[in-house]
Amino acid sequence: MADIDRISELHDDLLLKILSQVPTKKAVTTMVLSKRWGLVWTMVPKLKYKDTRKEGDKSVWCLINKSLQLHKACVLESLCIQVNHQFSKAEDVGKCVSYAVDHCVRELSLDISSLSQIVLLPPNVYASKTLVELILAGHRLVVDVPSLPCLPSLQKLILICVMYKDQNSHVRLLENCPALRHLDVLRDMSDNVSRFIVAYCSAINFPRLIKFKLHLSCSNLSNSSLEPLFLFLHNSPILKVLTISCDPALGSKDLPLSWNQQSSVPGCLLSHLEIFVWEKFGGRRRQERECVAYILANSKCLKMARISPICSDNLEEKEKMVEDLKSMYRVSASSQLETPLRVTT
Repeated sequence: MADIDRISELHDDLLLKILSQVPTKKAVTTMVLSKRWGLVWTMVPKLKYKDTRKEGDKSVWCLINKSLQLHKACVLESLCIQVNHQFSKAEDVGKCVSYAVDHCVRELSLDISSLSQIVLLPPNVYASKTLVELILAGHRLVVDVPSLPCLPSLQKLILICVMYKDQNSHVRLLENCPALRHLDVLRDMSDNVSRFIVAYCSAINFPRLIKFKLHLSCSNLSNSSLEPLFLFLHNSPILKVLTISCDPALGSKDLPLSWNQQSSVPGCLLSHLEIFVWEKFGGRRRQERECVAYILANSKCLKMARISPICSDNLEEKEKMVEDLKSMYRVSASSQLETPLRVTT
């Protein structure tokens, strides 16, 4: 009995759903299977390009540019580009991003560590009415927000080691994301911002934000402070997940970190916060311990707190730190406290 090609008999909608789950490079190769498959991939609503080879060339951008020229879907649900070593030019990145925004992209992810020059994203990115998720990563990728940005649908924003045009670029961006629910920022020491402050002004609110991660680094030791965090918490009324991650140097050295007892408790602690995580917790400074104690003592809905002490070869010191954490009062009697011990050898 002759083999029956049952896959080719499937409806186009199902074929597109299947091709959306694989990298675009593989989806494109299906065009050689038969006439039936010839143009199916050009209607795929999700495009994913990933090239992490160590040898550098321009092949990945040739693929991206050519496939976008042939792409025929009226609406692009997502565009994901990860290029680690291949040669990348500003015009290539800008062209791809503009295409995505012009086709009503909902999810845009750029992870480009191989940029040979500074890249400014096209202005239409900051005025997208359809963008729901935006992920930017790359030391030469510049966040240059115009004076009147508007991202009414953006719910998830992740900024990893990008540069900022000026001190207020990130402020203008956050001020105009009223639907934001997830914010994750990892800073680089050369990101062109001396103080990265979220919600420093009481007028900036995040009424829909439910998940937030803060990374404390040593990029500006004289201004290391937890005060902006609590201003942020006051302006995030339904926050459910709070993660704090520390640069190891902050926990292992006697570096300045300011924090004062709050005059009023943020509403999210009283009624919404369920998960609190502190990664690489130093515990040597009074301010750190008081901050953790304050959150545990006021988070009435807390389900899980995970405090991970910084790696150290001093087991006795770490065990004492864990005992101090366990002795802290927790207003939520049902909450679980995890304090994993890891010792370097």
